[in-house]
Amino acid sequence: MRLGLIKADSLIRILNWVGTPAVGLYFFSMVIYPWFSGGGGWSNVQKVWMDWQALNVGILAFISSLVAFNISNHHANQQREREFLAARSFLPEALSELTSYFKQSANLLTEAWNRAKDDSDRCKTPLEDPVPKLPENYKEIFSRCIALAEPEVAGYLSYVLMRLQVHHARVVDLNESFQPESNMLITKENIRSYLYRLGELQALVGRLFNYSRGIEKFDDSPLSWDDFKNAYGNLDLWIEEIDDLKGFTKRAIVRGDNHGWKA
Repeated sequence: MRLGLIKADSLIRILNWVGTPAVGLYFFSMVIYPWFSGGGGWSNVQKVWMDWQALNVGILAFISSLVAFNISNHHANQQREREFLAARSFLPEALSELTSYFKQSANLLTEAWNRAKDDSDRCKTPLEDPVPKLPENYKEIFSRCIALAEPEVAGYLSYVLMRLQVHHARVVDLNESFQPESNMLITKENIRSYLYRLGELQALVGRLFNYSRGIEKFDDSPLSWDDFKNAYGNLDLWIEEIDDLKGFTKRAIVRGDNHGWKA
């Protein structure tokens, strides 16, 4: 929920940040200090309260509103957490569908790589492997989780969706390049970079499985070489058969290309 241009959670944090010390100062000024000033005693405290009656009413109303805001926000957060847990329970299904899609993509890219590295192949005949069809269920599931998740989880899932859209567009374009009428130049370098990005997607999705099942905490640390190596293995990609894929991946890790969701 937003109030104007400020999120409700942010507004409540501001009110707490300002209101808590203000309430503490008020308590000191109206309860503690009067006992030691002007001779002290209950009569002096009553006199101070009567002299500042209008302020007291206003401060008490502010405290009541602050408490009500925090209770309401607490209940809203609890409800959001319950809804997110329900939405997260469907993530494994979506992740499994995406993994199958990635494996089909890997087959197409591997075929394209083998043909591109063959000097006798002009790459002007269609690829045997078809362009894999994107699954449908993941869209609604990811969208629901992004809407309910904490910012770091939502950012991670949004990055996966973004990279997935880019990957699919590249695969479609690559397939169209292997047509007799195409004038597009096919290079091994481009295909290797597509394989790297596919490995990244598989690694990102692989991390989500245990989190989505509630087995592990969410991990958004940068992807390591082991993450990529496992991802390539899950895609049935033989690293040694793709020239410099290992070196390309490690150089990308050094450059910091392995945690784009934090950019």
